[in-house]
Amino acid sequence: MCTAIWDAGERTLIGRTLDLEYSLDERIVLTPRNYPMEYLYERRDSSHFAVLGVATVKNGIPLYYDAMNEYGLCALGLNFPKYCRYGRALEGAKNIASFEVIPMILSRCKSVDEAENLLSGATVTDDSFSEELPATPLHWMVADRKRCITVESGDRGLIIYENPVGVLTNSPDFPYHLTRLADYRGLCPTTPENKLSDHSPAVYSRGMGAIGLPGDYSSSSRFVRAVFVKSHTSRTSESVSRFFHVMDSVKVPLGCIKCDSGKDVSTVYTSCADPEDEIYYYTTYGSRGIHGVAFDRELISESEIKIYPLSHKESIELS
Repeated sequence: MCTAIWDAGERTLIGRTLDLEYSLDERIVLTPRNYPMEYLYERRDSSHFAVLGVATVKNGIPLYYDAMNEYGLCALGLNFPKYCRYGRALEGAKNIASFEVIPMILSRCKSVDEAENLLSGATVTDDSFSEELPATPLHWMVADRKRCITVESGDRGLIIYENPVGVLTNSPDFPYHLTRLADYRGLCPTTPENKLSDHSPAVYSRGMGAIGLPGDYSSSSRFVRAVFVKSHTSRTSESVSRFFHVMDSVKVPLGCIKCDSGKDVSTVYTSCADPEDEIYYYTTYGSRGIHGVAFDRELISESEIKIYPLSHKESIELS
């Protein structure tokens, strides 16, 4: 359960919601240029681009959910069950473990074009990070200021799609979501024109142009809703604030989705990467105020990761 958005306006912003029934102690993590990047099948990177984003740190290794590098390239991993198919590592081939996709892209690439070249012909393998953390079925959004792509590993191998709408949710596959948008071509933010009959029915409410916009929390409905809200939310407001208002349309309140285990799903956090100001913004379920961590130009050349705990305490002002 997740929704990712690439909003390429005057200021490009990229972010996502993480919707889960549990937390893995997510933090904002800065991986500096000189922190060694270890890979299962690729060479070790002793020096690389700095990366900032949300991760769980295990055995000293950041497992990024979503992140941005110092050149403004972003990569985000979203759950992709039943449709994801990872391959087995092939000798002499370009093999990338699923948990290495985000760090490898961001540590080596400056743009979507470079990321596409890096992934071309690659096999995303089914290796687990550890016994406690088996391979998770994922697909990815990769975006910079100019382009946004979706990366999926399925029955036909690794496929890269241009993402013209700048939205990604979960299963089914990306072509399905794009095709389903045709069912909602008539949605608009204005009062709809009467085409029903010669009789002119009375308009009893504002917002009737969006009648039929799906309001449930399924991945296909969140995809449609995110595209609609992103396309029509006014750009007169401050960019970062506007982005979080758009993301509000797909957030999951605790208890509105229950897993088969009975646990409640909620939006654990919402992120927003700002490549222009080099800041990673976020909110959490418990703290709806916007927090931010900036690329520290002194720290990015260090050799140890820097961890910033997420704030979960709500700040309420009383008059």
